[in-house]
Amino acid sequence: MPATTSLQLLTPVRLGALELANRVVMAPLTRCRCDNPGYVPTPMMAEYYAQRAGAGLIISEGTIVSPRGRGYPYTPGIWSAEQVAGWQQVTDAVHQRGGRIVCQLWHCGRLSLPEFHDGLPPVAPSAINPQWQMFSPSGQPDTVTPQALSKDEIRGIVRDFAQAARNALAAGFDGVEIHSSN
Repeated sequence: MPATTSLQLLTPVRLGALELANRVVMAPLTRCRCDNPGYVPTPMMAEYYAQRAGAGLIISEGTIVSPRGRGYPYTPGIWSAEQVAGWQQVTDAVHQRGGRIVCQLWHCGRLSLPEFHDGLPPVAPSAINPQWQMFSPSGQPDTVTPQALSKDEIRGIVRDFAQAARNALAAGFDGVEIHSSN
């Protein structure tokens, strides 16, 4: 790689309203370290993200927008006041080290299991089983056919994303990113 190219990687850049210290972006990585019943970010998560604040931008792990959006164990949410407060500790830790962090908003849709929804099937736009095995505390069970959402229910999920974005900003995130593969 030419020296000028590698040096450019370490130069500041503007991304929308954000001034980034460099062009290194930490991709979202599902860490599964939120091991409490309220899906509240933990002090270990604050330490983890603060340790990576040297990246120009951190994209948080997928953060669930509502209880019906869960699809993996030990993943954090951002629908409750407690979760917002937990994320505030994370964003404060990153900002104290000069970093920037955006929240990746996530709804797992059909890539989920009934065990995450009190025995109810996951929800998705269509009743199509992804034919997959999911990571869960019980092992790797097969997915099930999800409940197809009505148009009103889909609008409700859109509202969940909007509220999650407001919550992310209240928690001190520098922006949001929408995870849109599920």
